[in-house]
Amino acid sequence: MEKEQISNQVIQSLLEKKKRKKIFLKNYLINYNMKRMVILMLSLLIVSCKEKVTKSIPPINQDDIITMSSISNYDSIANIVKTKGDTLAYNSLFYFLMDSNKEDRTDTLMYYSKIMAEEFNNEGAYLDYFKALCEKYDIEVNFNNYSSIDISSMDSFHKKKAENWLSKMLEKKIISKKQFDSIKK
Repeated sequence: MEKEQISNQVIQSLLEKKKRKKIFLKNYLINYNMKRMVILMLSLLIVSCKEKVTKSIPPINQDDIITMSSISNYDSIANIVKTKGDTLAYNSLFYFLMDSNKEDRTDTLMYYSKIMAEEFNNEGAYLDYFKALCEKYDIEVNFNNYSSIDISSMDSFHKKKAENWLSKMLEKKIISKKQFDSIKK
């Protein structure tokens, strides 16, 4: 009888272990499958978001102006500036370009500020163009003190370009005659 009782206990113990193991495996598989489903759902979400972003940005044909890859909507903003003269887009582009290298910054700023100035009569863009042109030749521009501006060190071609631009600014009453005359030419 005792042997029978021991064997029943052993069998019972084995059955309990087997049952616990089965429950453990079932819980493990449920957790494992849940984790896999969460990872799969997150992956699908990320992929679908990427597809929406790339589909929503239309391709833009850009002229010979630098394209910054670090800002995803640079081409869109540049296109809005060129076609609509949007001041907010111009300001965004301007401040973004201020972080780029000097050579690319000055040429690109001159390009877009000239468009904003001449085609959309943006007064600030007249000043931005002149400042970028001067920066290209390491000439300090302080619009609070026009007499400190000295463009005499520019080569004759660019000096003439700067003088013509200043004349446009005078004509548009962006600068006064006194400010125009105080610039060293």
